[in-house]
Amino acid sequence: MTRPAPCVIFDLDDTLYLERDYVRSGFYAADRWCRTTLGLSGVRELAQEYFEAGRRGDIFDAVLEKLKVPRIDETIKELVRVYREHAPEIVLAPDAARCLSTLKGQIHLGLLTDGNSATQWGKIHALGIRDAFEEIVVTGDWGAEFFKPHLRGFRHLERRFGPPSTRFIYVADNPLKDFTGPYELGWKTVRVKRPAGLHSQRSCPPHLAPCELADLESLPEMLRSLT
Repeated sequence: MTRPAPCVIFDLDDTLYLERDYVRSGFYAADRWCRTTLGLSGVRELAQEYFEAGRRGDIFDAVLEKLKVPRIDETIKELVRVYREHAPEIVLAPDAARCLSTLKGQIHLGLLTDGNSATQWGKIHALGIRDAFEEIVVTGDWGAEFFKPHLRGFRHLERRFGPPSTRFIYVADNPLKDFTGPYELGWKTVRVKRPAGLHSQRSCPPHLAPCELADLESLPEMLRSLT
């Protein structure tokens, strides 16, 4: 009897590259905009300081307040736009590059990532990985309500790579949202726990991601036991 065809779906942020590199790149872009448009310096340094301290969601608000700039909603909106739409200076993790090169053409490969549509596609193009995958799903193309753990992205990939006998494996990093959906659908899961990843300190229930790797170097070999 022929074994079902394996299909490996990858997450993007902190799975194929370090998300903190994108954040740093975005802060540089925001800093350049502030210097040029507002004549304001120190934005990048302060933003990075707040980020490293664990602040999320209102970093630009906090930066402008610290620099005693009147809080103008339009300024905040523009900074967020610049951050989200800048051309990021990021690179594929070397282990991820080797892994994708090894797997390409051997099994089905897909990508499923959350986030603002322009932001995520900008990352994909900057990393030069568009052609590494047979199918890419950016859930932001549909709207934030379809971010993981919503099942729409996973089911889309099941339809794309069917028949139902196909064995799916999702490789991701964030235990808060990445593994519930594929587990519910009967997929295998692998957690990438990069030491510098933003979610590396979070614990993950063993039943959601029973396999855990520090990087993707050994994934091709591991897949032999999973598929």
